[in-house]
Amino acid sequence: MTTIFSKQKLPTIVVGAGPVGVRFVRELFHENPSAYIKIFGGEKKKPYKREDLSKLLSGKMTEEELYAGTNLPESKHIETYFNNAITEIDVKNSHVIDSNGEKHPYKNLVLAVGSYPLVPNIKGLDLENVVIFRDLEDAETLLCRQVTSRNTLVIGGGQVGLDTANAMKRHNTQVTVIEHRKRLMFNQLDNHSSIYLRLYLDDLGIDVRVETVVEEIRPDKKHTNRVGSVILDDGEEIECDTVIVSIGVRPNIALAQKAGLKVSRGIIVNDYLQTSQPNVYAIGECAEHRNRLYGLAEPGYEQAKILAKNLADRKKRKYLGSTTTTEFKVIDYPFMTIGDISELPEDRKEIMYRNIKRMTYRKLILKNGYLHGVIAAGKWRQAKKVKQAVKTKQYIWPWQRSHFEETGNIWKS
Repeated sequence: MTTIFSKQKLPTIVVGAGPVGVRFVRELFHENPSAYIKIFGGEKKKPYKREDLSKLLSGKMTEEELYAGTNLPESKHIETYFNNAITEIDVKNSHVIDSNGEKHPYKNLVLAVGSYPLVPNIKGLDLENVVIFRDLEDAETLLCRQVTSRNTLVIGGGQVGLDTANAMKRHNTQVTVIEHRKRLMFNQLDNHSSIYLRLYLDDLGIDVRVETVVEEIRPDKKHTNRVGSVILDDGEEIECDTVIVSIGVRPNIALAQKAGLKVSRGIIVNDYLQTSQPNVYAIGECAEHRNRLYGLAEPGYEQAKILAKNLADRKKRKYLGSTTTTEFKVIDYPFMTIGDISELPEDRKEIMYRNIKRMTYRKLILKNGYLHGVIAAGKWRQAKKVKQAVKTKQYIWPWQRSHFEETGNIWKS
């Protein structure tokens, strides 16, 4: 028997109960408290702040605090389906199928499926105490390993990998970080700021190897089901009882691709965050907008807010892309990247300030005298003013450039 559903009574279905999916539900509820919403998540856990998992490992955050602020609004119009992934989208008939085989018709479908961890092609990944770090279950495994591990090796020199490396040192564990590219945090830092980061990590007692590849993970000689060492590309063998893999993520496009939606590196969306199917949308790490992917939470939150307003209101708002200001801390060392920091343009001038004693590094990127980008390591009291200057592409006068080279500040006051 075929059931005919009224479009007005059908829900907006959200696939993905991560930070961006939850934020969208909260935003839509704010715009329209009577909106009928179903949200699906594949994890067993209720929504939590995935970006703060390393804080849980380092003891800076409790599991209770990890859940804080991720609760969904209490409403009879919101239905939650956790530990129940969506396995199929039928765009022709506007319904999804969950892991139990149940069909759920929708009025609008929002894909907030995020990304999945990259996994290197290395022999030995299936050994005990090898953890591909991505979710809370992985964090709980590593919390147990913290106490017993004496030698931990982290594959991946990004922010998550480095924060995890520091967290694993809590009980005097020897920690080694392996990064295959020429510098740590390759996409966020330049060569100079990465050197400052390496000096900082060295002071913490973390051994870092760049331009190095793990060729194989070998079992322990006594316990052949457990990890015992790794072999590097130069033939060196490093003993370790724990291996953590954190080499980055890739947008989760499989579900959309299977449904026939247009994909490239991510799920392709227009300025209204629509996919190639008008009533199907994508936001967050999985969405590709104007050939650009955002691997951070803030752009996803911005997309969630705009989409919620559009679905609740007849007046449509465009998403024109997010600002490229990124502030983060690797362990307790602050960094800031703003604007265009790519190394390709030839028509640009770079002005640098370095102070090893204070562990401070700053670089201004100018085009025809106008400020287009900034990279900074260490605290900077003029940071707020610098952000605005990049946003407005402010002209930096010759005397300001000289002052910056001498003091590390653009303005005297």
